[in-house]
Amino acid sequence: MSDDAKVQAAVKRATLHAQRAMNKLDAETLKELQQLYQQAAADLGQRIAAAGGGDGNVALTQLQDVLAQINDRLRALSAARDALLNNGLENAARFGTLPLTTAGTGVQSKALLSSAAAMRVSEESLRFVHAFVAADGLQLSDRIWRLDRHARDTVTNAIEMAVIQGHGAVQAARELLMRGQSVPGELADKMNAASSAGISKAVSGALTGSGSPMDNAMRLMRTEINRAHGEAYIAGVLDHPHAAGVRFLLSPAHPEPDICDLHATANLYGLGPGVYPDRETCPWPAHPNTLSYVEVVFKDEITDADRAGKETPLEALARLTPEQRKGVLGVKKAEAFEKK
Repeated sequence: MSDDAKVQAAVKRATLHAQRAMNKLDAETLKELQQLYQQAAADLGQRIAAAGGGDGNVALTQLQDVLAQINDRLRALSAARDALLNNGLENAARFGTLPLTTAGTGVQSKALLSSAAAMRVSEESLRFVHAFVAADGLQLSDRIWRLDRHARDTVTNAIEMAVIQGHGAVQAARELLMRGQSVPGELADKMNAASSAGISKAVSGALTGSGSPMDNAMRLMRTEINRAHGEAYIAGVLDHPHAAGVRFLLSPAHPEPDICDLHATANLYGLGPGVYPDRETCPWPAHPNTLSYVEVVFKDEITDADRAGKETPLEALARLTPEQRKGVLGVKKAEAFEKK
């Protein structure tokens, strides 16, 4: 085996190691993030419980003090989340450059990145992640601000609504009881919702339930950490003198057919299925929260069949299974495509 072939094989092995490291980083980071939000919800519950009066309810007169304490705890949550994100981004970018360094491959070669070059690529990828403007016009800082506003608004609204409605319900119940009338179930439910236990439950659901700030934070964390890794990896491998491009790969955990299936199978450049010659043409990542990744393809891996198999986007789309086309186009467009 030639020296070049040994280096390329080492890069391939190191790429697999980096992907495994990224899978572990992704899982550990999301688990820690979930714990941060769940602990914050528990802490908020304790603060609300401490504000409850003798009847267990949070009085209207205490509302502003309770909200001030809540906002303090949410700010601490934001700081801890941001620290976790920054650490994840730095590690992801470092994993992205390792397959092109002596330390990552275990071989010596002028074709590999030096430590200084790897650090430069890693830093550039981090700058890219922070400066990147998505199709909706938002940068990472905008998304973080939205996360904070979402958490503050949902938690504050849950507390305010429960306390204010509960206060009115208590007043109405007292008047009914003074007239010798029973308290309707709906009124009793509002009173229970205004108890410290009821408010704590509502706050926990608002912060960590389905569609909550925690859900959105986990999506952002996975998206941006993977972006840092992919950008660093692509920039590094495409500098290799024998690189032909990068292959768009589906993760083994790819949940269901979507646009990624098309990107991973289309041979648009005669380099093989899912292979793209440069960063501009490579469609990775295809969407937020993606589980797909990329790997380097070297020139000597391109076959005559790959070159002969160059196709148009429509031809690539036609090769997909009906289920894959539905995932890529949506049901109605897929049906229209099949009727052509």
